[in-house]
Amino acid sequence: MTEPSSHDNQHGSSPSDLEKSDMKHIQGDDVGAVILNGTVEQLQFQDGEDRSVLWKIDRYLLPILAFTYMIQFLDKSCISYAALWGMKEDAHLVNDQYSWLTTIFYLGYMAGEFPINFLFQKFDIARTCGIFIILWGTVLLCMTAGHDFAGLATTRVFLGILEAGVSPCFVLLTAMFYRRSEQPLRTSIWFSMNGVANIIGGLIAYGIGHINSALPAWKYPFVIFGSVTILWGIVFVVVTPSNPTKAKWLSTREKEVATLRVLQNETGIDNKSFKMDQVKESLLDIRFWLINLLCLANTIPNGAVSAFAPLIVNGFGFSKFNSTLLGMPSGASQVLALWISGYLASRFNGIRHFLMIGGLLVALLGAVLIFVYRTPIAGYYLLVGFSATFVISLTLLQSNVAGRTKKTIFTSAFFVSYCVGNLIGPQLFFEREAPRYQSGFASMIACFAAQIVIVGVMYVVNARENRRRDRLNANVSENDQAAVVSVGLSDMTDVQNLHFRYVL
Repeated sequence: MTEPSSHDNQHGSSPSDLEKSDMKHIQGDDVGAVILNGTVEQLQFQDGEDRSVLWKIDRYLLPILAFTYMIQFLDKSCISYAALWGMKEDAHLVNDQYSWLTTIFYLGYMAGEFPINFLFQKFDIARTCGIFIILWGTVLLCMTAGHDFAGLATTRVFLGILEAGVSPCFVLLTAMFYRRSEQPLRTSIWFSMNGVANIIGGLIAYGIGHINSALPAWKYPFVIFGSVTILWGIVFVVVTPSNPTKAKWLSTREKEVATLRVLQNETGIDNKSFKMDQVKESLLDIRFWLINLLCLANTIPNGAVSAFAPLIVNGFGFSKFNSTLLGMPSGASQVLALWISGYLASRFNGIRHFLMIGGLLVALLGAVLIFVYRTPIAGYYLLVGFSATFVISLTLLQSNVAGRTKKTIFTSAFFVSYCVGNLIGPQLFFEREAPRYQSGFASMIACFAAQIVIVGVMYVVNARENRRRDRLNANVSENDQAAVVSVGLSDMTDVQNLHFRYVL
């Protein structure tokens, strides 16, 4: 477990240690503090204002995040629908080339992750993300020109690079606009659009299968989803704010309230300076390695299910049309699981790690039903349990990492692990083992078991550190509002700020 150094604590380790002069120094390049203009000690807001601003953020920001995430999932996974309607035959894909089309997307995603997150810190995060959305829609349209493995693989690489920033962007935006207690439900809502995309994508793919035209049916998913993505990217650039201070749909007073609402997160709002000391702290923090191992073990099954879902169901003996339709209840199950776990995590304190383990146990049961008892459909629908674990781990990135550069490093590395897991997953589903894919489901069981252990260790590490900080701060007074605001909006890390408590 990392310990704060004397250099790390140059601004003090708790709010009561900070004087007004320190506050001005800390606020220098912090975006969240700028709007307060040195009058933080006089800013108060009523419960009515709090609820009104939260409702406004939910009404304007949450639909943007949700719709964008749905489009991203459709764009990423429409290759599986294309495969169902003849792409493999028309493009003359042989052996494991289809698996590599899935794998190579994540190679591009991994290559783009750190550079794009660095751009997010240096430039307007929402505008930068919107530009990438427009570009990836353009690349998706280019998939229709791919007539062989080389052409399809090239476009998939660029698609991965351009999509690399969406999830990290949404993790950061959710952390900037919502309190820690509010983040699980909102993150679950926008992430659950994966499940909605499964339903919508299944219906569209079903309809595409009935099209008779000169254009091969497998190209229609790329034409439809690519065109919608380009149009939505333009809307995203225009309407999405990068932080509460830039939300055009908030008044000046509402921006102040929105900024103060997230004060208690003690993770700051935004900061444009890239700090090497926070990079070093990240790499020395045991939480960095634990959450990356968790992500890796979680996304190995995810990569397999994302790439092979329609083919797995088809392998159970169902027709192509029925395979498409039978994937839809899985999407509905995922939405239900995410909303329930997100609500519980927001409603009750100290249960996030237990909810993660619960989701893993459900997924483990599903994998065992398929692998051992050969009850495919029931097991397939239970597999969605591991997605709840992934989403709650995203909320831990939002809630348990403070310091803008440290959050950039944690988030970038997390999604690199996400890529590695998704790279490995499809490669464990061997064509020779179709339709049962014994090796693939055995690897799922091992990954689910490993995650249960990792989550348990994470809980122990954070609980012990919270108890240590409780003892250290037992006699600390926290009545200085200016100091509290200063720490809450500063760029101090969770290690530097001993007032910070890790969410359990």
